[in-house]
Amino acid sequence: MKKITTLLLLIITLSVHAQKMPSPPKEDAFGKESLWESFERKDTYDILNRTKKIAILPVSSAYFAKKIDPDSLQKYQVMLTKISSSVQKAYFDGLVKKTLSAAVQNPDETNRILSQKGLLNLELLNKTPKNTICFMLGVDAVMFVDITMEHLRSALGQAALNALTRFSNAASDEIAIGLRLYEKANGEFFWANRSSEKITWLNSPSEAFIKATGESFQSIPFVIK
Repeated sequence: MKKITTLLLLIITLSVHAQKMPSPPKEDAFGKESLWESFERKDTYDILNRTKKIAILPVSSAYFAKKIDPDSLQKYQVMLTKISSSVQKAYFDGLVKKTLSAAVQNPDETNRILSQKGLLNLELLNKTPKNTICFMLGVDAVMFVDITMEHLRSALGQAALNALTRFSNAASDEIAIGLRLYEKANGEFFWANRSSEKITWLNSPSEAFIKATGESFQSIPFVIK
């Protein structure tokens, strides 16, 4: 776990800004808002221009699978929880080494205030109006980070595909990281990005996660080249 955190911080620190072209929001089959494709409003630049301080909120994670044994499900959920606990601080540590158009609140301060308000529960935090969260934290915008891992097929189906040479690199799972920025003025989201990486027998979940995280970090719009 320590190795994953170290590699994650290194990749985030070395990443450069590479803004993707926006496209309209799109929900996946599960209807998970956090997995919307890259999107920005027409006035995103103006919002960012008047944004002086941003807070990165605690990271949520979830594992989705149609058919999987309980032990494997618990194993993946525990793994995602451990990984997500390091992401909030890793994003902050990576961002403060960049030239930014806005200051970033230290996650320790963010979490202290949220704890005082009883909002460290992620389900409750997601239900709270985003402009309310901004006012509580004393920031102009908040960034939600969501990590999901989706099981694409059963173990039997994966074994059958791997038995065929042409499909030996078929993906069994996909890790996705969703970022969303909400403004203080009305609590509406004005920018979102989805970065994902499929897991195959050639790469491990941690390798896929690190790559997806590096790509998501590069998309953050308040990083200045």
